Amino acid sequence: MTPSEPTPLPQRPHAKASAWATAATALGTIVAVVVLALTGHPEVATAAAGVGGAVSTAGGIRVTVNIRR
Repeated sequence: MTPSEPTPLPQRPHAKASAWATAATALGTIVAVVVLALTGHPEVATAAAGVGGAVSTAGGIRVTVNIRR
């Protein structure tokens, strides 16, 4: 018996939108942190970086499970 090749699954329509949203969040966070740091608000910039990083990370995690029988 020869092993079968896995069939690629089509990408879900909202996957691209999710990737763009994650990228936009990361970019927005970077811009906000730089602006806050340059205007003399380092504590707020640190907090914004933490929250933005957490949101970007949570949105960017993807888990794929392949079940073989």
